[in-house]
Amino acid sequence: MLHGALLSASLFSLAAPAAAADTHTVRAVSSDQDAARVTAYWTVARMAAATPEGPRPSGKTPDPAGPSLAANGGSRVVGALFYNKGHGIHFCTASVVHSYTKNIILTAGHCLYDPHHHTFSTNLAFVPGYNNGSRPYGVWPVHGKGFLDGRWLSHGDIDLDFGFARLDKVGGRHIEDRVGANTMRATQGFHRWVTVIGYPDKKYHHADGPISCSNWTFKHSTFQQGFDCGGYYNGTSGSPWVMNYNKHTQKGIVIGTLGGFQQGGATPSRSYSAVFDSDAFNLLVKADH
Repeated sequence: MLHGALLSASLFSLAAPAAAADTHTVRAVSSDQDAARVTAYWTVARMAAATPEGPRPSGKTPDPAGPSLAANGGSRVVGALFYNKGHGIHFCTASVVHSYTKNIILTAGHCLYDPHHHTFSTNLAFVPGYNNGSRPYGVWPVHGKGFLDGRWLSHGDIDLDFGFARLDKVGGRHIEDRVGANTMRATQGFHRWVTVIGYPDKKYHHADGPISCSNWTFKHSTFQQGFDCGGYYNGTSGSPWVMNYNKHTQKGIVIGTLGGFQQGGATPSRSYSAVFDSDAFNLLVKADH
């Protein structure tokens, strides 16, 4: 991997085959979404019917609560990211990151694109603070562009399993002006106290809302960090890993997003994130340009 290399940008259609992607290129993926149609599509009933994707096994006994697990530990800068893939209605987790344009969200790359089946997510909409059908800050359609590294698109490089998306304005306001944002920073080593906020499978977390847990990160590999806490079922992909989290302002410094190795982890009690280095910041710069 050419971590730290300056990457160029290119715009291509959702119909373009992933194999055609330059593996050292940031890709701006256009979905040509119509904001009004997407907003109308995501009714409360459809959101309630959405299911998560991911490798964590289903049908197992719910994980015991880990250190300081909070069943209602949500943040207004974190929300559920709803989307279609094929004929399915799904959700992941996403969060607002500070940007010049004030309209950028961060999530896992696999929530935006499946490199194994060459399938893009469509009808993308972000709902900050979502909780059991409540949408306190509205529904924010993706503006038609997602930003992913070409190496994720071409062969699913787990060290690049993150991506950004631009949101449309709602009521004439940018998302950051409405709810605030985390500040993104390069991963600060492999022993950092973080708070991870996400939306687990409703099958196990019947409250249909966010959970949070705080613990130390650990090194899994050169470009992968780990985090131990029970309860992180499918749906938590894209959850931000936040240092210096302030419960009053509900934001902090994001140094990771749940994804990467095993798409974020094969069990609900151990999660992973790709390390944020210059590749992540190159993507953010392109998204914010």
